[in-house]
Amino acid sequence: MSNNQQIQEFWIGSVKYPVWRDKTVVSSHPGNISIIDNPEIDQIKAPLVKTLVDLDAAQRAASPLNSLGHGGQKIRNLEDLGSPVFELLNERAKVMFKIGTGSKTAVVDDCWANVMHQDEWTIPHSHKRSTASIVYSLDPGDEEAFEQEPLNGQLMFSDHRLPQCCPLGPNYVTSFFRPIGNLPSHMVIFPSYLTHLVSPYHGKRPRISIAWNLNGEKISGEVWHADQKH
Repeated sequence: MSNNQQIQEFWIGSVKYPVWRDKTVVSSHPGNISIIDNPEIDQIKAPLVKTLVDLDAAQRAASPLNSLGHGGQKIRNLEDLGSPVFELLNERAKVMFKIGTGSKTAVVDDCWANVMHQDEWTIPHSHKRSTASIVYSLDPGDEEAFEQEPLNGQLMFSDHRLPQCCPLGPNYVTSFFRPIGNLPSHMVIFPSYLTHLVSPYHGKRPRISIAWNLNGEKISGEVWHADQKH
């Protein structure tokens, strides 16, 4: 299927789900950051969550992580899972990219699931190859952990180009911006050049997110993954 052809809906079980809901509310923030909620996904996510948890366990058994700072286990090739829930989310991410950037096409340059366990976190970073990045909160983890530490396992921005990170004056980072908190089913899009991180996670149940890097056109060259051993 070409990038100009858009899938309108998916059957998941006996229910038809639109790729983009008519009542979708887009919350916009300075810095070209936008957020949508996907409440219907929370009701059908269990099989995808189980698949990712099982794959995470298998990957960790085969190759223990060499650095907790790379944000837990990255699970790639999600398109090969045969998960209609992921396929729905993948198409929704493309539509969100088109709406957020004004592009007529959307090409996924990279996509992965991120599974974090206790004490894992992600270092501050940005993405050079892509125009925009999207993160979906599939399962934010244990609610009790958030009660003890509100900043537990949070996607955060800490960038001098964001006014919400510089409340005391332009270009002086003295704060951070967390767009989705610990809410499940939220999807956020942001310019890939913005510096972002995930704070240390302290829950017992895995924290799971899905991320995309997208462009309007296909980018040549091989994607280099910082979490892979070289």
